[in-house]
Amino acid sequence: MEEKPNYYRKDKKINLLCSFLINMGEDKKITDEKYSKYFKEKDSTIGLKQIIKNNKFIINGFPIPGTKELFTKNYPDGYLINKKKWLFYSDKKYHVNQSKKDFDNYEDASFETATGFIAGLEMRLYDFNNDKFADYIELDFVEAVIINDIIKNKDNTLSLYRADLNEEYRSNNDGRKYDGNYFTENWDEKIDIKNFDSNIKKGDMALFMFTPNGWIVQRAKEIKGKLTDGQDHKFYQIEGKKFQDAMRFSRDNIIISNRCGEYLNAHKYFGFLKKEVGMDISLWFVHSLDENKFGAPCGFTSGNSAKLFLKEVIEISRKKLNEVVIEDKAIKGQKYVSEDAYSNLENLIIKAEKIYIKDYPNEIYDYIIYLLYLGNFGSQSDIGAKFAGFNYIGFDNEIKTKN
Repeated sequence: MEEKPNYYRKDKKINLLCSFLINMGEDKKITDEKYSKYFKEKDSTIGLKQIIKNNKFIINGFPIPGTKELFTKNYPDGYLINKKKWLFYSDKKYHVNQSKKDFDNYEDASFETATGFIAGLEMRLYDFNNDKFADYIELDFVEAVIINDIIKNKDNTLSLYRADLNEEYRSNNDGRKYDGNYFTENWDEKIDIKNFDSNIKKGDMALFMFTPNGWIVQRAKEIKGKLTDGQDHKFYQIEGKKFQDAMRFSRDNIIISNRCGEYLNAHKYFGFLKKEVGMDISLWFVHSLDENKFGAPCGFTSGNSAKLFLKEVIEISRKKLNEVVIEDKAIKGQKYVSEDAYSNLENLIIKAEKIYIKDYPNEIYDYIIYLLYLGNFGSQSDIGAKFAGFNYIGFDNEIKTKN
């Protein structure tokens, strides 16, 4: 039996009425009619509002304040989730970060805070007073990171580091590698050892959240196998099993090349999904109390296959480069590109070759694969790359035939 994360409630006297993954598969939002049976008001919206008023709607261990007076007293700078300002008051409005909505009154804002969450996170309804109805709700807002290093500090805490993308790996037109700032060398996010999943090793994807007991870090749920199909923002298939995407799940702290859609697009482009004999990769998920359900897919890692993938990508890119000439050397019927286009792809290949012969964390190889994908294909039609500010025309788009 897989060990459950240590932030799940363990008091057997408390009755768990229902647990579900928001907007995943058959699961819906808490306000859906199917959940009304769990509230004594027989209406999930009315019942949820009452639970919020009773200070019994809990996110990562922190209750959403039941009244504006309590909110002002306890959270003068805003209600935080994972140390990010989530519900706050300014300019005579209550602002909800997740949905980017503003409200005139606190009741509407707190309700939006409880219901405006993305897909793939788990919510649990409990019955504390044994009346068969929910009077306490927990929601986990977890985020993901690939662990590049684990350091034990003198104060018996742990520090985590993700891959450091310094200038050695970058190109002039690279966009953002990360959107989040957690667990980098620039921050001092320390984890108590008792809150750290001892099963985590370097290269794993981990889930983290900030609670009243500090940061809690758990190994994400891993499905290992061959990536055989998928569509960015839709689904991902490991061998014969499809997994639904979770839109807007926070992948801010995962290097862009290991996020779901970006990883998939690169591997699709280089033909890795069509091979009869592929290489194993891992797709990582948010946990659920139900072993048969999968929360948000957090991202992919190639593990020990990463360097093998990179070797093939270099060979594919070299072959494409060798099939064209520079424009002023082209004769009729020959494929050609501009000197700049030729140099741009060649420089990426040279960079990849230099990295291939060294030992790096596997996600660095994944990142170089992603850059070669953008160098070949371009960034303008890749949603993630364009949003992140990458600016590659793409070698494919610059090939012409001499008339």
